[in-house]
Amino acid sequence: MKSRPNLLNFFYLLGSGLAIHFMGTVYRIWLARKIGADGLGVFQMAYPVYRLLSGLATIGLPMAITKWVAEYLEKKEFNKINQLKIWSVKTVIITSLISSILLFLSAPLLGKYVFADPRVKFSLLIICIAIPFSALSAIYRSYFQGFSLMAPTALSEITEQISEITTACLLLMFLFPVIKLESSAIPMIGLTVGEIVCFLTVYYFNKYKHSIPINTSNIENIPRLAIFNYAWPLLLNQIVVSISAASEASLVPKLLISNGYTLSQSTNIFGVLNGMAAPVAFFPLIFMLPLASVLSPQVSSAAQTNLSSVFQKKIQRYYLAAICICLTGFFLIFWNARPLALFLYGNVSSVDLIRLLVIGLPFAGIAILNLTILSAAGSSSIILMLSLWGIGLKTMLFFILIKPLGINGAAWSITVTQIFIFLASFAKISSIFQLDAKIHPRLPQLFRFPTVLL
Repeated sequence: MKSRPNLLNFFYLLGSGLAIHFMGTVYRIWLARKIGADGLGVFQMAYPVYRLLSGLATIGLPMAITKWVAEYLEKKEFNKINQLKIWSVKTVIITSLISSILLFLSAPLLGKYVFADPRVKFSLLIICIAIPFSALSAIYRSYFQGFSLMAPTALSEITEQISEITTACLLLMFLFPVIKLESSAIPMIGLTVGEIVCFLTVYYFNKYKHSIPINTSNIENIPRLAIFNYAWPLLLNQIVVSISAASEASLVPKLLISNGYTLSQSTNIFGVLNGMAAPVAFFPLIFMLPLASVLSPQVSSAAQTNLSSVFQKKIQRYYLAAICICLTGFFLIFWNARPLALFLYGNVSSVDLIRLLVIGLPFAGIAILNLTILSAAGSSSIILMLSLWGIGLKTMLFFILIKPLGINGAAWSITVTQIFIFLASFAKISSIFQLDAKIHPRLPQLFRFPTVLL
């Protein structure tokens, strides 16, 4: 039987993603009942700080590593691959330790003045330990993805989730009653243990399961400056997106209040949009992320051979798969929004918002592939530019549409932004790769449509 590594890699990531999604949902429900809304709120205050700092600690290197490893592998420059890994690990050890120390020193001030809850301080102190392990895990995962090896990523994600949940459950059920510890800190302890186990998993793969031929007498130089030039827009993009998400959580409720809603109503309605409607509308994207991860190293490798016709046909298949996934998800969710809302939430308050958001699902799914291709081809600055334009457009639409349409205006703003990102990213790909658009020849003139050949 012919080997299908791409399909196998896709199912590795898809299987781990679905398993993690299921375990995470059950865990969050159990956690909310065990530590209460108050403890969960403290956890939600500290968690975004952790995600931001663990991302900053990688300084945008993970996607750069995948790109350069794939390129060096195509040219069989194994010494450079090894040097890239060693240099990246050393760099991220330094940056992650700096991030952890800064958080350790600033945790009391953040807990007192930013979050206005002293309990956040202890949670922040705990995650100082997790940041270096999280950042190093990201480096090793990206290294393996450059080889199109997705099993280490999939297995490390599962071991991380199992360790996190098991640790938190054991602490809450057996140790919490006998030790003096804030219940809100226990999920952070579980998260830290999960990150340590995740790192140990990928490190095991690196040390015992993976090897490449190395000529120790010939030490290769890697283009550090070029890697940094590629990585910094991705790092800045991550910062901008994180800040935008935090600002959105403040802006939309304020606009609703200025439109006549009470504080309680605005908070509740925004929760319906982000906490109930969005997870349902964009659930099929869980299939797109593995597809993009499998495609990324192949684009980087193919860039060295000027995108041969064979590879162009392969990209067409990726786009066809993405279109089928997203359109199937759109029709199923749009026409079954009411029964889905009743089954998941026991009410229909999110139905209209689900239908508005899911309109953007096909565009968001294709945009993920577009951005993956741009990143793998080295156009990281374009991704940053598209994010800035998208955030600016969405913010402007919030101010324009929320006043006449209420929370539906916020949903329309998100949907229109998804469409914009799709169109803009596709235009950039077309200009970079000089795509050839042909008119479908077998349909009547009125129904002909452009078929893009990569």
